[in-house]
Amino acid sequence: MIIEIAKLSPDGSSYIGELPGEILDLDQDKFAHADGPVHCDLFAYLVSHELIVKGTIKAPIKLLCGRCAGFFSTFLVVSSFLRAYPITEGVDKVDLSEDIREDVLLEIPNYPACSWEGSGVCPHSGVNLDEMKIEEMPPENSPWSILDNFDGSSSHKN
Repeated sequence: MIIEIAKLSPDGSSYIGELPGEILDLDQDKFAHADGPVHCDLFAYLVSHELIVKGTIKAPIKLLCGRCAGFFSTFLVVSSFLRAYPITEGVDKVDLSEDIREDVLLEIPNYPACSWEGSGVCPHSGVNLDEMKIEEMPPENSPWSILDNFDGSSSHKN
């Protein structure tokens, strides 16, 4: 998304548009894929010798679920996009694409999980989550097991 400085209103200008999902550069990523265009709703204005841009970015994306190992669709939302660009002599436009890309990528969760909370077959991946549950094994005797029975209520007298 490019903002032309000369076309800015003195009170600022709104920019609503889309960028192709390819700007996220996730083609070779194993865990995340762009799932459509990146939507931008931005407001830009000049303050002194800086262009201030703020707004919201929304990107449809497919993420690999850390629980069922299937891809699911979701939106990454940057609700507080805010950048300041210095405007020097000779600068007539500013390209926001790289900053938009960066902010969207920072919203990818470390451990994504699909919305399926139930048991049985996950509708996103077809994986039977009941088969993936691990039964808890009782702990083996350890030298620390004596502390499991300690309640702390006894007082030590000298």
